[in-house]
Amino acid sequence: MKIAILNDTHFGVRNDSPLFLDYFFDFFENQFFPYLKENNIKTILHLGDFMDRRKFVNFNTLSSVKNRFFDPLSKLDIDFHMLIGNHDTYYKNTNEINSPNELFSDFKFFNLYESPTTITFENLKIGMIPWICANNQNEVLDYLETCSCDLICGHFELTGYEMSRGNKFMGGMSDKCLKRFETVLSGHFHNKSHNKNVRYLGTQYQITFADANETKGFHVLDTETKELDFIENTNKIFYVLNSEDISSSDEFDYLENKYIKLIVSSETTKKDIDVIVSKIENSNPYDLNVLEDFTSSNLDTSCVDLSKDTITIINEEIDNLENDVNKDLLKKLTRELFLEALDL
Repeated sequence: MKIAILNDTHFGVRNDSPLFLDYFFDFFENQFFPYLKENNIKTILHLGDFMDRRKFVNFNTLSSVKNRFFDPLSKLDIDFHMLIGNHDTYYKNTNEINSPNELFSDFKFFNLYESPTTITFENLKIGMIPWICANNQNEVLDYLETCSCDLICGHFELTGYEMSRGNKFMGGMSDKCLKRFETVLSGHFHNKSHNKNVRYLGTQYQITFADANETKGFHVLDTETKELDFIENTNKIFYVLNSEDISSSDEFDYLENKYIKLIVSSETTKKDIDVIVSKIENSNPYDLNVLEDFTSSNLDTSCVDLSKDTITIINEEIDNLENDVNKDLLKKLTRELFLEALDL
């Protein structure tokens, strides 16, 4: 039996941007749903953070999700299983009020796990672990200590694991409670990574510029062999281009409605730069930023690399502080403030 796995779909991201909503659904309608149909897959696991906003819902986004996500799943006769992620909950200390239950519980094929639960597919026992908060921490830890599952699925915030490429999250829970399991699959962190027995699956598609050079896609689990296959999503919305790697003769039609950062090298002539920028603009990108690469100049090479995402830049600046401060705690507080600001 094959099971498709999704996580961190974040419908409604970027203030319910219609551009990102269409980009997300392009993946589902042109890659994911056809794959399910072609391979006769009838079961989906979702590892949390279905919607992006914790406090409210945009009705246009909600209507699109029902019409373009759940209706196709219903037609495909899909059995949908989902655990709670942190973006699914209204309060931070309890999972009792959550958007999936409020919005989608009427779908008969929709199975939601608000507390630790064992589900079985053929002979494979899977532990579904919702977002761990103050209200359920003891229940979750007791379950992880006593359950007899072959595989654990969750939305874990583990210390020492990569939050974004090259940046480890500190201040989360220890992975010791998971070490007795053969495999642990998790949502939450958006880049794909593997450490010990824990696999962070990463998002199916790009959401921020931090994803520009990341491989995106979804996973399929074989319940008999326990093998996990990765199916790549090649469609991108973020591009970081270096003028050294492209030429004025290139075509840029693929950049329509995309976000682009063009890093201009001092080795590229002004004439070529003007032609490249003009051609990119004529392709109708959604957003274009032209940034000068100072690495070959006489300026301080420690200048901020604007091609990086905000959290990466902040963390690097914190690492460079000479003050006697708890840098891991400062990174954690900064990240929480940043994510709160995005929610607003």
